[in-house]
Amino acid sequence: MKRFLSVIIVASAVLMLSWGCFKTVVAYTIFRIAVYEQVEQNGEITKSEELLSYAYYVDTTEWKVASWEDALLFRITNKTTGEVKDVPDRIGDFASGDEYQVSMELNKKISMLVVVNPELRMYAYRNYELPVNLERVDTKLYFSPWKRDHKASGWQIMNPFFGVKEEE
Repeated sequence: MKRFLSVIIVASAVLMLSWGCFKTVVAYTIFRIAVYEQVEQNGEITKSEELLSYAYYVDTTEWKVASWEDALLFRITNKTTGEVKDVPDRIGDFASGDEYQVSMELNKKISMLVVVNPELRMYAYRNYELPVNLERVDTKLYFSPWKRDHKASGWQIMNPFFGVKEEE
């Protein structure tokens, strides 16, 4: 009887330990962005209606969006070598009616995310490190054409036309 009880205890322990080894691990993140704009300093904050978004599986310490034209063309440049990439690893989905208008699935350890607002002629980029078992990340991004280039909530927000009047 004592031997039978020992076998049951050991078998139960093995079963419980092996059960933990087979749990599902999420190796991707759905990165969702609610994008807003404030055209004037004390103006109303509204949802952006026209956006482009994409991601490269590179690190922003090594890569950058070199210009407004590059942002529109989905192009990034290596800061050291000058190498250029123009085919993103991911293109974001855009749904203007959703609370989080931009979304993209990321599945590599490091990503460089880029969001472009063609109407305001601004863009933003950031680094993102993929965590384990975090299926979704919701974040916000604010474009304010009355501000110079700046950083906010992990985003490098670029305003290449700050102070330049648009020709009509």
